Amino acid sequence: MDAIAPLRIGVAHDAAEVAALVVLRSREAIVRGWLQGAANFDGADRDRYDDDAVHIVIRDGDEVVGGFRLILPMPGQPLPIETAFELELEPKGQVVQWGRLILAPRYRGDGDHRLPLACFAAIWLETTRRGFDRVAGVVSHRLKLLYEGMGWDFRILGPPRKVDGESRYPAMTTTETIRSGVEVLGSLLTKTPPA
Repeated sequence: MDAIAPLRIGVAHDAAEVAALVVLRSREAIVRGWLQGAANFDGADRDRYDDDAVHIVIRDGDEVVGGFRLILPMPGQPLPIETAFELELEPKGQVVQWGRLILAPRYRGDGDHRLPLACFAAIWLETTRRGFDRVAGVVSHRLKLLYEGMGWDFRILGPPRKVDGESRYPAMTTTETIRSGVEVLGSLLTKTPPA
């Protein structure tokens, strides 16, 4: 996570940072047409899970320039992935869902992939801090191929469905897989290429 300095990544400090993250998400949802036509879409990419989610933000100085959310399991409430794909994740009540990853356009395209790696490091950190070791999320076909190519053990839980305007797969992995993947990729980034 230090590799993205001077950017910083961590849990949102207050409601203003969460609101800034929602503005970024909403702009992206509108540009990509993810939520147009969705029932009750008012231009803000918020849902009932946002109030209880752990919001992770990427800051450039005092400006929120990206982030994502972690949705912790709550008794009697399915995670969004369980509802969208008609699944029951096991072990029940022990899986965290991550999603809604967004970066402001000017922060995309890092050839070294430091920001995505920092996001995975933050997923690992904030999930394990809360005592969980399993993480679920929805992934596009492109990301599915990328994770498989890297040898990451992301278990696909079912066929793809249209989620947020795109065909996506339900997937689950462990915090150990995320940790080892971040360590391997991070070590490759810090090695000096041979002359």
